[in-house]
Amino acid sequence: MLAVAVVLIAILLPSAGAEPLPRYDIIRANSPIVIDGKLDDAAWQQAPPVGEFHFNWWKEGEREPTIAKIMWDNDNLYVGYFCHDKHISAAVTQRHGPVSKDDCVEIFISPNTSKPKNYYTFEINAIGTMLNRCRTDWWSGPPTWEPEGVAYRTSLHGLAGKQESPQDEHWSVELAIPFRNFVRDAPHIPPQFGDEWRLNLMRTGGVTNAQDSTWSPIPPGIHSFHTPEAFGTVRFVNSPVVALAQAPERRRGRGRPASTNPLGRGSEVIEAGRRLYNSSCTVCHGLEGTVGDRGPALAATRRYLRTSDDDLFSAIKNGISGTLMPPAGLPDNDIWKIVAYIRSLRATASDEFVPGNAEHGAEVFRSKADCSQCHMIDGQGGLLGPDLSNIGAERSARDLRTALTTPRPVIPRGYQPVRLTTASGERIDGVVKNEDNFSLQVMDRSYRIHLINRTEVKTIEYPKESLMPSHYGQSLSAGDLQDLLAFLSRRVRQ
Repeated sequence: MLAVAVVLIAILLPSAGAEPLPRYDIIRANSPIVIDGKLDDAAWQQAPPVGEFHFNWWKEGEREPTIAKIMWDNDNLYVGYFCHDKHISAAVTQRHGPVSKDDCVEIFISPNTSKPKNYYTFEINAIGTMLNRCRTDWWSGPPTWEPEGVAYRTSLHGLAGKQESPQDEHWSVELAIPFRNFVRDAPHIPPQFGDEWRLNLMRTGGVTNAQDSTWSPIPPGIHSFHTPEAFGTVRFVNSPVVALAQAPERRRGRGRPASTNPLGRGSEVIEAGRRLYNSSCTVCHGLEGTVGDRGPALAATRRYLRTSDDDLFSAIKNGISGTLMPPAGLPDNDIWKIVAYIRSLRATASDEFVPGNAEHGAEVFRSKADCSQCHMIDGQGGLLGPDLSNIGAERSARDLRTALTTPRPVIPRGYQPVRLTTASGERIDGVVKNEDNFSLQVMDRSYRIHLINRTEVKTIEYPKESLMPSHYGQSLSAGDLQDLLAFLSRRVRQ
């Protein structure tokens, strides 16, 4: 099952009335991906979904959601689809046959952003029949094309046909496309970190409720998936040092559940959820997640009984027995958007995918920023500051950036700097761990604990500035700071 997260940054299409083109960071897989159509490998759990699909030509019927993810390694581009579908049908079994008549998905890939009209297609129906085309300025062969070494499977792979069934719920596709197929167009094979390609992801329906949808929206007035000027942009990035989630049912950090939201948690989904929440939920709960007249604040720093996507969805859809919480009476897709918004109100850094090179951020942590002088991670580092082994599950990304760039107005208990001289002339510089009217417990900069009776203190000074530097916005480059934030956001105890 696909888990959920995603990085979407909008840029505007030139045509009037067009929706923004999305962007997506393709994470490098740090563990093997087995092409079996199940999408249950640990690597897939690290990748955020690309985001909500657009129903460009919708007229009527249910807009069933699609979850898509993309990953890469030195050899392959990996694509995974999870399609919610109550009416699955497929009949085409001939190679390069008209699979678009069936329930099918397709990926359009343009490896060179300066030549978006040079693109390749991989179209697969629910029973595993594939059609390929090479639409480039150098291809002079037949209308179809034989890519090299593509491995793919669907959850219904190999069936002679698939008829609709009352038991239909979903189907999935998983494929690995060797990069060598794009050597004529791609700037680098394999891609280098930061390389950008253009692509689009499509899904089309079978017989009943035959809907068409795409990841990157098609401009108004155009009724074709083959619209390279509307392809979104993807960027190849490194993988997180630590997986943000392992399996959908596994908890991460301190009881924080991984996401199972079929719409993902991209910025567009969250913003749509915010609008729905403020228009539908604020009779009882407060605006923007604050406390209401009859319902609790949903964005407070407190423990919540319902924290997972599924728990929240059930509470909104069905209400909560024995309370004033009624069923919402909203379509499932709208409820999932509200769930994404509520989760965003409580999100820690590990709930987001903070962009940046986390491996380089680890180096910055140890060297340029010298954080390990005071902070410990996984048993290594200093003791003057808090242990940061689980900081990604305890603080939001905004809080992490603020801690690195803004002075703290109040120094937390246990970290108050102190400089004192004892009656015997010993000078101690460190932090106060505990104190009362009669004694102090001080940790010095060598991490030694001093138990001091106040009658032994000759002079004592409490500096007003924390030992935690707040100058990293100036002392580090923007890239180093972002990489450090990426590293810290992934510090989650498993």
